[in-house]
Amino acid sequence: MNTKMNDDLLVGNVGKVISIISKKSPLQRKKLVQYIKAKDKLFITDFEKFLTDYDGYLATEKLRIEYAIDSYLKMCDDMVKSQIYFMKTGKYPLSDEEQAFHKVYDNDNEMKSFMIGLALSQFLWSTHYQMYKYFVRSIKTYSHSILNYLEIGPGHGLFLKEAIKILGKDASYTAVDISKTSLGISQSIIKHFFGKNIKAEFINKNMLDLNINIKYDFIGMGEVLEHVNQPEALLSKYKSLLTPSGIGFISTCVDCPTIDHVYHFKSVDEIRTTIFNSGLNIIDEKVLPVESLPMSEIIKKKITINYCAIIKRKN
Repeated sequence: MNTKMNDDLLVGNVGKVISIISKKSPLQRKKLVQYIKAKDKLFITDFEKFLTDYDGYLATEKLRIEYAIDSYLKMCDDMVKSQIYFMKTGKYPLSDEEQAFHKVYDNDNEMKSFMIGLALSQFLWSTHYQMYKYFVRSIKTYSHSILNYLEIGPGHGLFLKEAIKILGKDASYTAVDISKTSLGISQSIIKHFFGKNIKAEFINKNMLDLNINIKYDFIGMGEVLEHVNQPEALLSKYKSLLTPSGIGFISTCVDCPTIDHVYHFKSVDEIRTTIFNSGLNIIDEKVLPVESLPMSEIIKKKITINYCAIIKRKN
């Protein structure tokens, strides 16, 4: 077998990351190389820019890109273990958000590794990249009407970074996260790229326990609903914080076991119903299975489906 990677994939930071991952995890090599080779120049340019920026940020935190890669591979291994448990039992490894808080969100080493590794998935996983670009397009589409921006669960901070990059210093920003570690990463990301020129508030609290009197023109909430026991209650709170003409971005997933997911959405229709029951309407959506198979087979085999939508309050 020829294990030598094409030279054009070994150029720049993209090639470096692919090479290191392939050496550390040979099982990922073939699929990863095929994935990268199928991408267009815009993707490679985006990925290279992200890695250059991210490597610079990691250096300020006294970390190296190798740490991010090891964190990414650990996250992948944890997901495989969670998937095996799910296929055997039909359940996620955890069933309560308090368990997830103590095991992951309140564990500094675990959460730091998780968030740093997750950032790489925004480009290394096709569905994550599509959701990321969908979010960026949405912010650009509604940028003319966004003065107050809220992000619930900013995680690695990259979506918040893109929102600030597009909306600029004239908007005000609020980020709320239950994890002190995650919030700290988001805060350091924003400080690194924007300094003190941005009006941003970072709040370490459970969103459902937070009293906010401000209404927001845009609310981002990526991959949060599957982390809580009552997603409908969170969406109702979300709705209450939108201005009458406010727009929101959400993402979540179907049949997606991981070390910290506790709410199991069993279908895309269940997600839609939860949104509607919370007093929200779907303007637009993307349904993104992680495998290229007929939807009937995706559902039968319980293969993960990523989902994202642009939403607004019902009239």
